[in-house]
Amino acid sequence: MGLMGFHMFTNNTDIVKFYEASSSNGIEEPKGVPKFLEMQECYNICMAAYKEVMAMAVKANTWVVEVPLLGSIEELQQMFRAPPSPGMEIEYSIESGVVPFKLETVVAAMTNVDEWASALSNIVHHRTDEVPSGVMSNLACNTPPHTRDNFKGVKTINAELLLPMPCMPTRKFSFVRFLRQVIPDVWAVVDVSTDYFPHIDSTLKVNCKRRPSGVIIRRRDDHSEVIWIENMEVQKCNVQDSIYSGVINSNLAFGAKRWISTLSTKEKRIESRFVTLRLPNNFSQVRVALLTLTRRLKKAYLNYITEHPDETKWDLLSDTGVQILKDTDAEGKDNYMAVTTFRVKATPSTVFNFLVKRTRELQWSHLEEMEEPEEVITLVTDDDSNCITLHAKSVMQTESAENFEYVLQEASRDEFCSFIIASPISQSEVNSALGLGRSSCALRPFGFSIIPDGSRGLLSGTSLVTMAFQRELDADLETSEVIEGMSNHVSDIVGAINEAYSAVTVGEEATEL
Repeated sequence: MGLMGFHMFTNNTDIVKFYEASSSNGIEEPKGVPKFLEMQECYNICMAAYKEVMAMAVKANTWVVEVPLLGSIEELQQMFRAPPSPGMEIEYSIESGVVPFKLETVVAAMTNVDEWASALSNIVHHRTDEVPSGVMSNLACNTPPHTRDNFKGVKTINAELLLPMPCMPTRKFSFVRFLRQVIPDVWAVVDVSTDYFPHIDSTLKVNCKRRPSGVIIRRRDDHSEVIWIENMEVQKCNVQDSIYSGVINSNLAFGAKRWISTLSTKEKRIESRFVTLRLPNNFSQVRVALLTLTRRLKKAYLNYITEHPDETKWDLLSDTGVQILKDTDAEGKDNYMAVTTFRVKATPSTVFNFLVKRTRELQWSHLEEMEEPEEVITLVTDDDSNCITLHAKSVMQTESAENFEYVLQEASRDEFCSFIIASPISQSEVNSALGLGRSSCALRPFGFSIIPDGSRGLLSGTSLVTMAFQRELDADLETSEVIEGMSNHVSDIVGAINEAYSAVTVGEEATEL
């Protein structure tokens, strides 16, 4: 494969000539040769990061077969290969795959930070981006003559990566991201930590370091072939430290394979088909409304199960095994939330299939005393990895009208993590969302996330299940009574899972952590 080379600055005279040319194009000219040298240093670090990404792809025997010739930057590459800092370790993975997007769509999703976070919301919890300032801003504008395509979309990104468990520390990174065309129809998106740039000050207090990482993308008709490289310096996790140690040490939670799987999930979800549609509405409008509502539902759930829920919305009352929080925004109501994680001695897929059927009953026990709710909408992907359902139950009937209680639920899974998240919805909200296309329903997520406990991934014989739910309690209850009531409800649900699950899988049980 022939690869386009980079222009290298060779001396200060070249730099001065370059900036004289830049100034004539209306670009602000740095003052003094030291600024030029800083520019050269940042430029070379970016080139070295790009070369390192390509070298890792070649070493892994992917379809990239040649490392680009970029001049004498081996010393900078060695910087990326230095031993990790004390208390840190390297977490590395590389995976090739095909995603159901055109090349342009993948490139846009990776370079637009909002799209990137949305498409990968199961992993990316929070992000901010900014156009580089100072020397880096000149780098973004002024790639050397004859190589104007060297860097595109240069930006600094602060990101927090989340595993859906409240006891799992959020991974915080600050890195530079840029886009580079390798050859026609092949692009590389490269990330490299701001720590490597002496002239960049990060605004985020990080706990992890992003060594050269990225995605190499090649056009394949209406799809894209991707090589995903994750190369991080993270905090060491002793297996005996906590319940999530085995998950992290497996290198599956944030591995390249999971990123590709999560990216593919977005397109599969958009292409979902109706299996059931018993409400008289426009197909297209209902699809958009359901996808929007369930996206909001998952976002709310993920916000609940973070290491530190939003302190402006939730007051933490207790954190002894079960997090009990009070909603500070609930006007005229005393709304509380409980979050906990427990183990189930069964494979993730077995637990997922069980909870898909039982989530409604576990949350709304009064449904058990009624006839089975009717499934009025089912929207499912071709591979059954994502299923959105709307169930209806008649709760009041008069001579002139029949009223219904609805339950909206989405069950989704990828190569590592699965979710079953539901919320009650009133009849008026269903009419508004599905009939008028409005998505301003007051969602109250209740649900589960399921991840494998161990290094065997989906084949692991034990699963870690995180549950979150909300309840309205009497306003005159003391805090101790709230904590006791919510904790008892958690125990009841875990007990119900244990009892019902044991009935269908003899010898396997759920134990609260």
